[in-house]
Amino acid sequence: MDDRKDFLDSLEALRNALKHEKEAKNSKLIAAGIAKLFETCFEYAWKLLKQEVNKSGIEAYSPRDTIKAAGRTGVLGDVELWLGFLEDRNLSMHDYIGISNDEYLKTIKAFVIEAGKL
Repeated sequence: MDDRKDFLDSLEALRNALKHEKEAKNSKLIAAGIAKLFETCFEYAWKLLKQEVNKSGIEAYSPRDTIKAAGRTGVLGDVELWLGFLEDRNLSMHDYIGISNDEYLKTIKAFVIEAGKL
């Protein structure tokens, strides 16, 4: 299993899906597909970050701990932005809390930009 390749493949799939952003605003099916790709890509991203953090001798177990440690080690520049990605990802997974489709698409587009820096 090549974590970097899996991450890059999922990021590319997410970029391709975002080409259908306009359709996603009118189709729950397309929006759900984009959301699932974001969730998958985020999972690969934090696991990749965890590997980088572990290389520096820091043990991190959760996505939140990993993101904070990645900021301390200089792997990530904007920890608060990444914590926001985590929060929005978590909110989207629970329909009873929810996040608007437009806001979620904004989050996903920002994530793609930041994840491309890894």
